Amino acid sequence: MSNVRYLTGEAVTYSSGTPGRALWSARQNHFVTDDLTDHGGPGEAATAIELFLGGVTACAVFMVERLAREAGLPLKRAEVKMSAIADRQAKRSGPPVLDQSAMHFELVGITEQDAAKLVETFKNR
Repeated sequence: MSNVRYLTGEAVTYSSGTPGRALWSARQNHFVTDDLTDHGGPGEAATAIELFLGGVTACAVFMVERLAREAGLPLKRAEVKMSAIADRQAKRSGPPVLDQSAMHFELVGITEQDAAKLVETFKNR
């Protein structure tokens, strides 16, 4: 277990000059993100919600891998899929929210019982 108490991160996103397209960077990594076509964006690159879901699923994979290592489990592969729905017509005060989300874990190399324990630990952290 790491002695580091806090996870830190920083990203910056800026307009690209193309309407509905932005560029974002994290450390020395640079990416393109697009708004949806019905919002005036090109709709070619990953959207903001897809980037958000990718971050959540990456966190889940890394945590499950760490938990398996700590428990001495022979996890060979972890795959986490997440889908979400946001009602764009809902009138809300405050920031946007997801109305529904679901995660599916596929953990290879361990028993179903061990997989269930890892997922439950992830959900409770």
